[in-house]
Amino acid sequence: MVVRKLNYFKLSIFIISLIAIIFGLTKLIVHFNYKKTDEYKFTSIGYSLEEFEILNKQLKQDELKSLLKMDYNSDIVFLVKEKYFIFKNLSLYLEYKKDNKNKDLTNIVAIINTEANIEWIDESKDTDTTKNELMLVNRLYGLKNDYEPDDIVEVSVQYAYSGVKISSMILDPIIEMIEDAKNSGYSLVLSDGYRSYKDQEKMFNNYKNSYGESDADIYVARPGHSEYQTGLSFDISPYNKVYDNPKNSEEYIWLEENAYNYGFIFRFPSDKENLTQFRASTWRLRYVGVSAATLIYNEKICFEEYYAYFVDKE
Repeated sequence: MVVRKLNYFKLSIFIISLIAIIFGLTKLIVHFNYKKTDEYKFTSIGYSLEEFEILNKQLKQDELKSLLKMDYNSDIVFLVKEKYFIFKNLSLYLEYKKDNKNKDLTNIVAIINTEANIEWIDESKDTDTTKNELMLVNRLYGLKNDYEPDDIVEVSVQYAYSGVKISSMILDPIIEMIEDAKNSGYSLVLSDGYRSYKDQEKMFNNYKNSYGESDADIYVARPGHSEYQTGLSFDISPYNKVYDNPKNSEEYIWLEENAYNYGFIFRFPSDKENLTQFRASTWRLRYVGVSAATLIYNEKICFEEYYAYFVDKE
């Protein structure tokens, strides 16, 4: 019987070749699988790995898929990092930026989210009254002419001038706020409250006849577009006092620091006129509930911004 010696050289060549084949196949499989990943797809259309990581962190899977249908745009990366970025508004942000290159992205996001770029007369919409204290009524969103809350009550002259009415939902928070202000040494009184559609119509027409329609549209809401009709909005001011610079008054400062604790916000702040499209109103408050009011206060945003991101985002 002849015993053959093992050819170690040939065996080594065979093993090395087998390893090379396995390695090559593994590499092909890995590469094939990598081409299926979002990372590969995004870098293929121009995004860097760093940009992809930002997008992947900020966006949902279905949003990433939608983005893959668009051309590379570095502005998108910066936009998704904006605190109040809303994906459904992405194309609107980009379109608005083309015509407003001087505006920063934070401003663009706020303008588009609040629809401040839209002329109200072209896009009037119905207010969703099922949102209750979070319903939005403004130049774009309006109430029917027959809308009237069923809980309107007259406020006692202890807390308001004669004839002022309000939603009973917010009467207790109003009284609590006025009483706490009194304990701090400040006398506050409600000077205006609920108005019907017809009352607002009369007020708007009077202002329009006196000052013109363009001025009326920024100082007095059109009928159906006034929050007074909800019973959730009112004017509150120092009792029997008039200030040349009311924002420096102790009463205003107290309200500014405390109103949110009772669920109230300043509805038309001076630094948000470009978003609300109304002139600032020093003593105008609106009830939104303590949770919403606290967030609005801490974030220094207006109600339109809050509504767009926290109520109507989806």
